Amino acid sequence: MSEAEAQALTARGAGRWFREADQAAEGAAHNPFEPIAGLAGFARIRKRRDGACGFLSPDNRCRIHEELGGARKPLACRVFPYSFHPTPSAVIVTTSFGCPTIAANEGAALGTGAASHEIGSLRDEWFSTFRPPALPTVLVAGRPIDARSIHILRTHLLQLLDRTEGGARDLRANVRRMAMMLDDLTRVRVRRLADADFAEYVALTVPYAAASRAAVTRQAPSRVGRLLQRGFLFAAAAMRLRLARRGTSRLQLRLLNARLLLHFHGIGPAVGQVNLAHLRRASLDVNSPELQPAVAHYLRASLESIDAGDRSLTDTVAVAVSILNSACALAIMNAAATKQAVDADGFRQALVEANDLAHAMPHGLLGRLTTRLAGGVTALHVFGHGGPATAAD
Repeated sequence: MSEAEAQALTARGAGRWFREADQAAEGAAHNPFEPIAGLAGFARIRKRRDGACGFLSPDNRCRIHEELGGARKPLACRVFPYSFHPTPSAVIVTTSFGCPTIAANEGAALGTGAASHEIGSLRDEWFSTFRPPALPTVLVAGRPIDARSIHILRTHLLQLLDRTEGGARDLRANVRRMAMMLDDLTRVRVRRLADADFAEYVALTVPYAAASRAAVTRQAPSRVGRLLQRGFLFAAAAMRLRLARRGTSRLQLRLLNARLLLHFHGIGPAVGQVNLAHLRRASLDVNSPELQPAVAHYLRASLESIDAGDRSLTDTVAVAVSILNSACALAIMNAAATKQAVDADGFRQALVEANDLAHAMPHGLLGRLTTRLAGGVTALHVFGHGGPATAAD
């Protein structure tokens, strides 16, 4: 939040609604707002000892909202689960699958009416405080891509997502086709084309590839690709354990991560519900009537916003699919720990958990690591080949 927001809440006595611990009485022992190192002019709400927001009530409600109304909450809280991304041609609005309502695809459509007006007002207010520059969009590092080519690519990736064969939609086969399309566009000789020639290449080849009825065989990802996806899954599992053990000391968290790392190297026991052995004994049918709508909803939202954020288009898709691969793995392990089958609610919960990695700033340490571990188009090949079990072999 801005320092002005923190000062306004302090003036309203917000500290009396703050709790230092889950079961503690209300009343902040210290200033509930703290400066952010390296970000002059901004502050954040101090976390309570279990890691949760100090203004969270025992009923999981925001005390600022309860006492002052929703309009008085910090702007960042009011904006969630939306994010605004300026591009050279438009402002793109994305939604976070860390929000269970988004993952469940619930609620009214947001494109028209009062909801659209509200989002527009939030966008204007956000940009009055935070206005990142609109950076040129690239397909991969060093390969700029213009707005028309982005539109062509997005349109036909979405067309591939909904492709059917014999009246049935096979999401793994459709993602394999996407991988082939991106593999072709990111070849060295294609990346080195002049801008006008590259735009013409996209306009000619992408619609043709999307319409092709040629059979696509499963392409086994490389060993390096599988190891990268395994690393991505480790990052997702470590993040989940950290959030589940809020209030744990830094030393205990490091020991927990060390145990988890030993398990991922095959020389340590399972840690909580994280047990990679379950991935070799079970599989997840993303095309089942119960799971396919949730998986397709996530992929559609990801493809619609491929030019949002600071990553290249290819890395944006790769991180999204890596999160999906990790969600499938977490869903299998969660279900196995409770001796139940993966259902739609279980998958969506795993997707919410895996999506915590999406909130890392792309240029921060975790964000850069996430991009590297996604492995580019390899992530799509892992999903297309069979998903998390492949990543754990």
